[in-house]
Amino acid sequence: MKLTLQIKLLPDDTQSKSLIETIKECNKVCNIISDIAWQNKTFNQFKLHNLVYHSIKKSSKLSAQALVRCISKVADSYKLDKKKKRIFNPLGAITYDARILSYNIEKRIVSIWSIDGRLKIPFICHNPKYLPYIKGEADLVYKKDKFYLFQTVEVSEEDVKDVEEFIGVDFGITDIATLSDGTKFSSEQLNKIRDKYFKVRRSVQRKGTKGSRKLLKRLKGREQRFATITNHTISKRIVEKAKAEGKGIAIEDLTHIRERTTVRKAQRRKHHSWAFRQLRFFLEYKARLAGIPLVVVDPNYTSQICSVCKTIGNRNGKHFSCPSCGNIIDADVNAAKNIAQLGALCGKQPRKDVNMLNFVSHIPPKADCFSCQ
Repeated sequence: MKLTLQIKLLPDDTQSKSLIETIKECNKVCNIISDIAWQNKTFNQFKLHNLVYHSIKKSSKLSAQALVRCISKVADSYKLDKKKKRIFNPLGAITYDARILSYNIEKRIVSIWSIDGRLKIPFICHNPKYLPYIKGEADLVYKKDKFYLFQTVEVSEEDVKDVEEFIGVDFGITDIATLSDGTKFSSEQLNKIRDKYFKVRRSVQRKGTKGSRKLLKRLKGREQRFATITNHTISKRIVEKAKAEGKGIAIEDLTHIRERTTVRKAQRRKHHSWAFRQLRFFLEYKARLAGIPLVVVDPNYTSQICSVCKTIGNRNGKHFSCPSCGNIIDADVNAAKNIAQLGALCGKQPRKDVNMLNFVSHIPPKADCFSCQ
């Protein structure tokens, strides 16, 4: 599996200036290449290379491989849209490969090409276990006076294990995730942070000054980082739990959920800031790395049907009660149990036509469970 590893560089003042000039020179060359590509309507990388390489190599400070990477960057940008000329930010990210970038993992030093020659710069990485798996290209990013390498790593996955049971995960706003065994991951702390920054933003936005806009940008970054860390923590704990218990993970398919659902005006802000897509992505890739099967099931009716007898029951806020078997349970836990049962039904090859409504007429009331028919 390919992942992106964030590596922070720790250059001295001289090295910082050299890196900044290198980034500017590369993006300047990218703009020149883009001009030529646009004028000649040539966007294929091979053809563009033949068109620009020799002339730009003589006039620029770039090495041969750095120039190749710039040509590739321009060609890739036009793959998205050939109807608009591409213009590159002077301090935009630039790409490196193994020929112009190498690592000394033991000493935590990176050897990186610059217009002033090779620079040997110390680095730090919060996920050093992935360093031995470095493979492919890296993007050098200059952000807030700091330098980062976003390096591609290729990590081997464990073989997916055959399991009989699944942990159901119900996503929500009050509780970010609720598991079928009753475990809950509350959103209380995350909502406090979001409410805090919302009040500050609302106060600062009224000023409309240049300084206020910079502050708003910083606040947005802090809130997003906190939400990302929270989702990483939750997904890690769920995967660890599934691995320890020898179970798979079943989650609900919430694609286009914002378009398909409506909420009260008071809850709209929380609803639209809900990062469930990111949490799903984290769960998916962490489960693949751990060799844990993960299935995505239809969420329809999982909150309305009793997890014991499969009768449509009554949901009142956070509480669910079944008029048929008398089951009284937390509504989110009930939904998670239904998701877990659907996960066991679908197995490794989800059947998109299967949802909880299929079992209302097929399973008689007061049945203890249901099985694959």
